[in-house]
Amino acid sequence: MSAAARSLTRAEETRPVEPLDLRRVCGLFTTGVTVITTGPDGDADGTTVNSFTSVSLEPPLVLFCLHHQSRLHTLLERSGGFTVNFLSGRQQPLARHFAGRRAGAGAGAGAFEGVPHHFTEDGLPVLSEALAHLTCTTVDVHTAGDHDIVIGEVVELGVPEHGLEPLIFFDGSLGPLETGADRFQHARQAS
Repeated sequence: MSAAARSLTRAEETRPVEPLDLRRVCGLFTTGVTVITTGPDGDADGTTVNSFTSVSLEPPLVLFCLHHQSRLHTLLERSGGFTVNFLSGRQQPLARHFAGRRAGAGAGAGAFEGVPHHFTEDGLPVLSEALAHLTCTTVDVHTAGDHDIVIGEVVELGVPEHGLEPLIFFDGSLGPLETGADRFQHARQAS
């Protein structure tokens, strides 16, 4: 067995995995960057999340993970839904804005100041210049460690900024995915 293979197998004497080590290793998995938004106009807020995935096509389900101490919990419970906003490569400042901490009652009151957004018919906030968005009704929440796994059924979707590069997270850094001009367009035409 090679040294690399041995390092990936479980030793007979195990030691607990340190949270910072886990964060560092998981940071080597490239993910997209989203902002989850929820709450009514005047009290809406959002948080930057990279723990998003599609769960099912029928019914259309997605999930994201939300820390137990997130400011979004109360708004999410009150609104009964959320919007997943996929960020484009040019939206790094927006990702950092929503990743920042805001404390106190009404913390979300200024969250959208200067940020182009609109509200769905159901009153959920959408980042107007996002690469794409999915508006969801919350269908289940599961506790898992220090996070909750929030599952939503997609009830509306949109791609207002088609053709832009996505924002990705890798090794602790945000940046645009540089796919090359028309890479995905060629793949669509070939199929």
